[in-house]
Amino acid sequence: VELMALAVPGKDVGNDLLNVVLKSQPLVPRENITAWMNAIGLVITALPEPYWIVLHERIVSVINSPSLTSETEWVGYPFQLFDFTACHQSYSEMCCSYTLALAHAVWHHSSIGQLSLIPKFLTEVLIPIVKTEFQLLYVYHLVGPFLQRFQQERTRCMLEIGVAFYEMLLEVDQCNMHLSYMDPICDFLYHVKYMFTGDSVKDQVEKIICNLRPALKLRLRFIHISKMEAASVPQQSISNISPAPQPSQVPVNVALPVSQ
Repeated sequence: VELMALAVPGKDVGNDLLNVVLKSQPLVPRENITAWMNAIGLVITALPEPYWIVLHERIVSVINSPSLTSETEWVGYPFQLFDFTACHQSYSEMCCSYTLALAHAVWHHSSIGQLSLIPKFLTEVLIPIVKTEFQLLYVYHLVGPFLQRFQQERTRCMLEIGVAFYEMLLEVDQCNMHLSYMDPICDFLYHVKYMFTGDSVKDQVEKIICNLRPALKLRLRFIHISKMEAASVPQQSISNISPAPQPSQVPVNVALPVSQ
């Protein structure tokens, strides 16, 4: 109530709450950083939408940052950028890892109604700006942990997110001559299919996979099995298959001992 009574816009209050962790790390005890993130998540999600929606703007800012838009020499393995624990313990604070951890804390404490805005955020805001593999992997790290909750509480949103993942991949595929992390990307998409979406989005996904480069199509071949390919495979009838030899059914007389 005190935060809502401040004579400043809700957007400014929300940004200041996020800055407690994102820009004031020297004032926050390092050993209690996760507790502070959870506290911010509890407070900001209890406020109206103008206060917590600013998190989406922070995510967009990180995705558009040079760390994710260009393959700089110092990056190396991109998953190091997303490992908050490793970055924090090694005193190599990275904006992308801190924002990722804070977003997870806020969304963990959000209601399903608040989380239901994520599919729209992906399709209308993130898909148009995601152009590199680093950006794509960052979005997968961002939303992936919440698929289980969407499956349990809002299946429609989970299916929309599943399709958005492939639409992002198509955009990245068309914007890059070479992809270095196809295997981790495809592994994640297989995980999403077999653990969450199943064949519910098969029709939409197949149309997208058809437009990917051959190397990606090959890796996603168990997700993408077109009807034409299935029809071209000759189906053998049971009558054409040689039956396995069966054991003889002729009764055998066995002499039984007779007690005297």
